[in-house]
Amino acid sequence: MKTICMVFLVSVLGSLALGRNVDLSTVPKRDTVQLTIYNSEDLTLVKETRTVTFKKGVNPLQFSWANTLIDPSSVELKFLTQADKLDVLDTTFPHDKPQMLYWNVQSEIDGEATIQITYFTSGDQLGGRLPLHGRQG
Repeated sequence: MKTICMVFLVSVLGSLALGRNVDLSTVPKRDTVQLTIYNSEDLTLVKETRTVTFKKGVNPLQFSWANTLIDPSSVELKFLTQADKLDVLDTTFPHDKPQMLYWNVQSEIDGEATIQITYFTSGDQLGGRLPLHGRQG
């Protein structure tokens, strides 16, 4: 057992030393998903809600998509609960990861909040492949 733990630790430290992206976050489950399909425009408006645990201070949230045709300029984050205690500081689109964005959220609370993410996608591309990574308590 000690050997397995040591191999895991060396593997993680080796990954960090090589500068690889190691996400130590979990994926909160979707609470709801609402779709509005605009057939004449080949567009779908997606609204999904999730419950995320925030800690006081700055909390990074990662939203990524793969094999979907999401318009990155349409992605929005809204706080449905605790809105007066949460604020989006910035949104970053990493140049080396074109299907991902990060929000830095300033939180005045240690606790859960319901968030809503909206975005446009085109074609029949959803397939449930839209993970959101956030810090869980």
